[in-house]
Amino acid sequence: MGGIVKRADSHGVDFELRLDRDDLLPNTAARGSVTIVPRQALQARGIVAALVATEQWRYRETYVDGQGHAQTRSVTKTDEFQRLPVVLSGPVDLRSSMPQVHAFEVPVPPLGPASLEAEVSRMSWELEVKIDVGGGFDPSITIPVHVLQPTALLRAGVVHVGEFALYEAAESLAGQARATVQIEPMPICLGQAIDGTLTIQTTSPLHVQEVRLELRVKVEATVHGGEQEELTVWVGRLAAEGPFGGESQSLPFQADIPAVWLPTIELPHGRTQAEFHVILARAWARDTHLVRDVAICTTTEV
Repeated sequence: MGGIVKRADSHGVDFELRLDRDDLLPNTAARGSVTIVPRQALQARGIVAALVATEQWRYRETYVDGQGHAQTRSVTKTDEFQRLPVVLSGPVDLRSSMPQVHAFEVPVPPLGPASLEAEVSRMSWELEVKIDVGGGFDPSITIPVHVLQPTALLRAGVVHVGEFALYEAAESLAGQARATVQIEPMPICLGQAIDGTLTIQTTSPLHVQEVRLELRVKVEATVHGGEQEELTVWVGRLAAEGPFGGESQSLPFQADIPAVWLPTIELPHGRTQAEFHVILARAWARDTHLVRDVAICTTTEV
């Protein structure tokens, strides 16, 4: 079998774990096999494969130090969100140096949640194979995997998005400027290309330093004192310094969006929201931000 391979030794057992793929679609299965070679005879109560999801979030809390002063610190919490086990074997005697091979199919939950990799909120997945020996340390091997956020889940309303986040075209108004930003395809898929058109009109021509485009993702821990961060996923320049605006004009653009794990998602203790910014950067004046909501997936596979 090809795919992803990891080898490890744990408490006197050599493991070789193979996966067909490490990016997993909801409502499918993680498929692969594990080869187990004990270095000495071992009586096992069972062998189990499991998909394990772990959520992490960060918040600020206030405490009183030894001098009676109020201080604030950042706290990171971690919680095993779910564990989805599949029994590969019941009680079994493992002979020294005799390999055992077990194929497995571990179901991926139909709603994920998808993998998220940010500082203030995170959802991590791993596949674990463990030998239950009882009364001692259980030999095991783990391999990180990612669960994808498909377009279908966003369109089905499983995740709350902005009112026009799933529309290809959306309007925005700020200061002297009115614009329609059209992006195809929508949702935006991380790791893939988009084509867009900015149709913009200003009350009078403006002198700009540049017209910049940015795809931003806001990440927040949705708990008391939860921390927030805004990550810029992609930046592009649509126009250089000079006069810009006035009568309506349409300007096409293209972008190759980086393959980062920042999908539109809702977690028990965190969430993300994505926005596309058209920034009219001006000297000695506040930049004008024309903003529209967008949604981000990590795969277009059904």
